[in-house]
Amino acid sequence: MKNSATANGTGPSPEDGRAPGLGPAPALDETDLALVNALQAAPRASWTLVGQALGISAVTAARRWERLRSRGLAWVTAYGGPVVQDTTCTAYVEVDCLPSHLRAVTARLVRDPHIAGVEHVSGGTDLLLTVMAADLTALSRLVVDVVGAQEGVTSVRSMIATHLFTEGSRWDLRSLDPRQRGMLRPAGGEASAAGTAVLAPEDRPLLIALGRDGRLGYGDLAEATGMSESTVRRRVTRMLANGTAIPRCEIAQSVSGFPTFVHYLATVPSAELGRVASSISAVAEVRMCAAIAARHALLIIAWVRSIPDTLRLEAQMAERFPELVIEDRRLTLANPKRMGHLLDAEGRSVDFVPMDVWS
Repeated sequence: MKNSATANGTGPSPEDGRAPGLGPAPALDETDLALVNALQAAPRASWTLVGQALGISAVTAARRWERLRSRGLAWVTAYGGPVVQDTTCTAYVEVDCLPSHLRAVTARLVRDPHIAGVEHVSGGTDLLLTVMAADLTALSRLVVDVVGAQEGVTSVRSMIATHLFTEGSRWDLRSLDPRQRGMLRPAGGEASAAGTAVLAPEDRPLLIALGRDGRLGYGDLAEATGMSESTVRRRVTRMLANGTAIPRCEIAQSVSGFPTFVHYLATVPSAELGRVASSISAVAEVRMCAAIAARHALLIIAWVRSIPDTLRLEAQMAERFPELVIEDRRLTLANPKRMGHLLDAEGRSVDFVPMDVWS
């Protein structure tokens, strides 16, 4: 049953497990947007460095960020990088629901630590879940025993990510000029996962704690995990340097300037998949591009400025990549959970469910 919840007025609401509406989100000024963009470029940069890049004092940068963070308008999270992704299982799970059960199903699913994201979408399904599991067996248990067992769920389908070409940590508000970006992210400053890098079991509590607040200081992380501050500093420094942990600055979609989320399901010849997907990943609006084990070869997610803008982007990709055939497209009607953070109707972070892939 597709989108029946929308027709009956039973889309996501406070009963979905999200906080009651706090009213319209306030508009952000140019300095706020530049501040968010600075933390997209360097999520754990010092306030001194951020202030220098933006031409404001460190105190002003910290104060403005705390105002944004406390209101749920922007936040920094963290999750496992390529090394972790290659040893675990990420999947995009489509869920169809009876219209009278959509709210209750959503409210239960957003609280699951293995379900990193929940979107209510148009088109071929009702809910799209981003799921992280330890392995295929764990994914099967989650899909069958947790998601499929929910009262009111009528069908469940899984699309397993076989390779992530790009993901949300690389998406950018584009508010900074090249000089500012260079100050925050100097050449050669990107984290790169070494072939021998691993996420040790002792690192997992740190990664989970950073998921709640990716800017937590070493003292706060030590208190949260029971480790010594020196141990935390050493482990977090290593995790960031080798890419086993990826920090990411998020923004509420209602104040981002890109309030419309579109998903494209596409096919492309196997021989051209890597080249085309890598090029698509460089398109400014594209937030996630993944090869998937499913009927379609690629799942592409983009943030754009309006509903009509989805057609412009599709036409642009069709012109640039004639091998790409977009066979399905969906719009996100509501996004109650993104990377562990529970969101209100304006996209503001109001709560957090630890992303524990290994539990």
